[in-house]
Amino acid sequence: MANNLINNSIITKEALMIRRNTNDFLKSLSTEYQSQFARSGGKIGSTLNVRLPNDYVVQDGATVNPEATEERSIPLMIGYRKNVPMSFSTQERTLNIDDFSQRYIAPAVNALVANVSITAMDLCMQASNMVMNTDPNGNILPPSSNTWLRAKAMLTACNAPIGERYAALDPFSDASVVSGMMGMFNPTNQIGRQTIEGQMGSKILGVDDWFQDQNMPISQAGSYDSKATATGAYGTYTPNGAPVTTISASASPHSSVITVSATNGTIERGAIITIAGVNRINRVSKQSLHQLQQFVVLDNVASGATSIPVSPAIVPPNADGTPVPYQTVDAAPAAGAVIKMLLPQGAVVRRNLLYSKRAMTMATVDLEMVNNGVVDCGRASLDGISLRTLTYYNGSDDTRVTRLDVLYGFGMLRPDWAVVVPELVE
Repeated sequence: MANNLINNSIITKEALMIRRNTNDFLKSLSTEYQSQFARSGGKIGSTLNVRLPNDYVVQDGATVNPEATEERSIPLMIGYRKNVPMSFSTQERTLNIDDFSQRYIAPAVNALVANVSITAMDLCMQASNMVMNTDPNGNILPPSSNTWLRAKAMLTACNAPIGERYAALDPFSDASVVSGMMGMFNPTNQIGRQTIEGQMGSKILGVDDWFQDQNMPISQAGSYDSKATATGAYGTYTPNGAPVTTISASASPHSSVITVSATNGTIERGAIITIAGVNRINRVSKQSLHQLQQFVVLDNVASGATSIPVSPAIVPPNADGTPVPYQTVDAAPAAGAVIKMLLPQGAVVRRNLLYSKRAMTMATVDLEMVNNGVVDCGRASLDGISLRTLTYYNGSDDTRVTRLDVLYGFGMLRPDWAVVVPELVE
């Protein structure tokens, strides 16, 4: 009887099936722009400029004052390549798929997906909103149901779509949330999941799915004393003096830099700050919501610094108060306005996240199928994730080496459609 060898097509498909059950955060990201890359006859390279919705201002009366449409976009860059190499003998590749999958494919895929997930989690550091549970003295408490409802309200206030909202929790935060809300929900299947599996379910508090992820970021607030004041000046943030052309860990193409008096203490990247007198608005009606606009700090700020890079960009109304396209706040920072950091000095927190599916996007690219000089090559796509496996012969030790490769990129399209819900690490 002929040997039933496991080929690379089988390995690739099995690896993708394992990946589907490995990381809920990656599964929740939008992949709607993936098809734009590596199209036969129309390749666009490694960067796609994702257009944001156009924004207009409603005018009164019969007379119109036409305004030019200013389109805005955020570049999505394919900038990451990860691989896992594995060495097999022919005998090992003759095993049945269950044994082969458990012994070899699953550990490799778990390592690969974890590494990709860690890269993706950097997007959490670009979320521009925060809702936390505190006592009257300002001490951070574990998130309650009211905390999550306020975070959901924050998304709605920022005009995020009502559906496809997800909550990603650190495992310890998940334990706190389940403990605090166990039994408060009527659906018996949800109560069963909480009590039997010890984790949150789906479709609770207006959130489509709750899941835990051990790669959720843990960050420490800086030592800033929240006493620096704005000078009234602000401008477009250009890291290292160069125009922003790609979205990265340290920059967003729609961001600002606030000029301030020298800071006493450091502000860490990912910190959320407010500016006295600068309130958030309804992005559609341009009416003030009379709540301080929150900004995420895009780069580490050293003690004594006189500028702070933030997102979203500061776009105030005209001097006479009339609204403008892409307006983000009800007023520009005034000289003397106090800059406050939301987290207490030095606080170490788990950065749980409530977000809209369309806040972030991921794209993987089909790597070339190699036929010459290799033993076998396979490529497949599942749930928008493309994976290639390639086997080649290593004559130096008479083995066959199989490598799993993924080429991908991430983009934070709407920082305001993601809300950090912190829990103190104690």
